[in-house]
Amino acid sequence: MSFFDIMQMCIRNLYRRKGRTALTVSGVIIGCCAIVIMVSLGIGMKQAQDQMLAQMGNLTRITVTPSPAKDAHKTLLDKKAVKQMGQLPDVTSAIVKNTLDLGELQLTAGEKNRFQNASATIIGIPEKDLEKMGYTLTDGKYPKNRAFEVLAGQHFAYQFTDSRRPEGKNVVDYWDNEDAKPFFKAMGTELSVAEKKQKKTSEPGENQTASSVAEWKEIQKLKIVGQLKENYDAGEETGSGLIMRLSDMEKLQKQIQKISGQKKAKEYSQVVVNVKDIKSVEQVENMVRQMGFQTYSMESIRKPMEKDARQKQMMLGGLGAISLLVAAIGIANTMIMSITERTREIGIMKAVGCFLGDIRKEFLLEAAAIGFLGGSIGILLSYLVSWLMNHISSLAPGGGDMDMMAAGGMDMMGGGSTVMSVIPLWLAGFALLFSVFMGVAAGYYPANKAVKISALEAMKS
Repeated sequence: MSFFDIMQMCIRNLYRRKGRTALTVSGVIIGCCAIVIMVSLGIGMKQAQDQMLAQMGNLTRITVTPSPAKDAHKTLLDKKAVKQMGQLPDVTSAIVKNTLDLGELQLTAGEKNRFQNASATIIGIPEKDLEKMGYTLTDGKYPKNRAFEVLAGQHFAYQFTDSRRPEGKNVVDYWDNEDAKPFFKAMGTELSVAEKKQKKTSEPGENQTASSVAEWKEIQKLKIVGQLKENYDAGEETGSGLIMRLSDMEKLQKQIQKISGQKKAKEYSQVVVNVKDIKSVEQVENMVRQMGFQTYSMESIRKPMEKDARQKQMMLGGLGAISLLVAAIGIANTMIMSITERTREIGIMKAVGCFLGDIRKEFLLEAAAIGFLGGSIGILLSYLVSWLMNHISSLAPGGGDMDMMAAGGMDMMGGGSTVMSVIPLWLAGFALLFSVFMGVAAGYYPANKAVKISALEAMKS
């Protein structure tokens, strides 16, 4: 018998018992739909977690800091170490991000150093790497022409106090009042790194105390040429800090060390390592740690969440697979009953010289056809159920938050939402193949039973 003849007999036999075939196919439809929907919920949950992590920080960025050990032979986070990091496999760049310690000095602005900032965050980055840091300019340009040009964070001007106002009214609280204006506009302002000294104005008398007045000694002038949009993924300095070229910072550092007597820093305070792909982050991070440095990346958060999502996907998929297993038992039952009813037909096929392999193929093909038909309809039904779930959740009040909670995580960072159920093509293809495989597996025993029936006994029945 040709394959075409076997196929015709298969279709005819299934069609002849329409009711039984429909009930068996229904079981496969329910099982296939269950496994697809369950796994799709797990995929939706993982996408929600990935979205949340992406909002929390750059997933391919590693922050490297010096080792806390005080061993004389420890590896320093210096130019040599930065060069070695840049040459590691899958590393796209290693960027120095040094912090300037002003010590007792302050940043001042305005006439006669009126506005003062005693706790400014000043970051130094190599000029060639400034645009690679992911900063977003809202005004101005990057420092390029004159020395000591700087970039200011979005809220930098709010960090200053007004020395001419009384205590309690000398700061601008922009946290409680977003419309509040700073004492001065940061863009284009000329700042001073200055040393504050107290100068006596009179000697204490019999009935009076000594008085003094603040006197400022300017160390270096800075010019704000650009302002940044706040982005904590790129760094806290984009909010309230000041960013300058590393070469300018090193010159300023030397001046501060002469005044304060500080020792010259032997290593950088921080290095940002950018990795080509998220899959390589863990490997690169381990190599950097082996060099003797501390590291931080989103990998420490992403990995446990990914493992948790995978476990939930397996659990949900397992629940769906149970439904498909029950459907497979239904297929086996249908095929065994079919053999009992068609015993005489099997005997005639053997008597006319039909090969045993052809008889086995016919029953296996019937079982596979039931699996294929049920799987195909189940996948179409799964897409419909998935669409309804996503549509209903998006229409519900607070739909975005509902999506995130249903998918296993709340969008804590406040941006966007995700869908509850996601059915990729690979899942649909896998479900169809699995349904066919389960059908064939369920039909294997009945097919072998049909082959073993004696032709003479079969024709007597």
